Amino acid sequence: MVDEACRLLGYEDPELLRYRGTDLQILEFFEQKRGNFAPLTNWLVRRLDVPDDAIKNSRIHAALASLVNSARFYTTNYDDLVERSLKLAGRAVKVIAGERDMGMGDRMVEVVKFHGDFDNPDAMVFSEGHYYKRLRLDGPLDLKLRSDLLNRVALFVGYSFRDLNIGFLFDMLNEMLKSLPSSDTGKRAYIVVNNPSDFEYTLFRKRNMEIIPAYGDDRTASLADVLEQIAL
Repeated sequence: MVDEACRLLGYEDPELLRYRGTDLQILEFFEQKRGNFAPLTNWLVRRLDVPDDAIKNSRIHAALASLVNSARFYTTNYDDLVERSLKLAGRAVKVIAGERDMGMGDRMVEVVKFHGDFDNPDAMVFSEGHYYKRLRLDGPLDLKLRSDLLNRVALFVGYSFRDLNIGFLFDMLNEMLKSLPSSDTGKRAYIVVNNPSDFEYTLFRKRNMEIIPAYGDDRTASLADVLEQIAL
């Protein structure tokens, strides 16, 4: 997406702008120069126009949909692939992108779009400024997340310390869970990490998060293996 933003600004080589700033700063530059993110949003919509058969054939999406004891999925992705995979598996879904969407029907699975989505472009988190605002963690979706974490076990998939706001969320989660009773399993937060080292084990355990290791060079296949085992 950042590469496309650079091309739309007339920079054929995105690395020329990366010498000047981070990817998030480049996107903030794009917004200032173009006035909004509509050109990028339209480009993303075209790129993420995925047919149903492709979703059905995705091991990861099939495994996520088979987690029948999971009634809430939080995602920072803008696309609709998670909710579509759940619907294709026959599960009733409620998409939540803001306060107006809150309120769950009986037996419906919630998909919470933590960074907005294509149907809510004003809520999409793109730039450095957006991330700083998101880091306040004081909006309706943040309060909902805190509430959901109080009586549930959380599993993080596809994140690491490299994710700006997720790293901050890990620390916040740790502070929250310190004062809470243990869950039935003895842990309140888990994270799937591919080929974890002592680095990951040490830093995540400091934050009271237990690693579920996934092994192999094919990250997609190894993650699917883990999710399929959890679903059993």
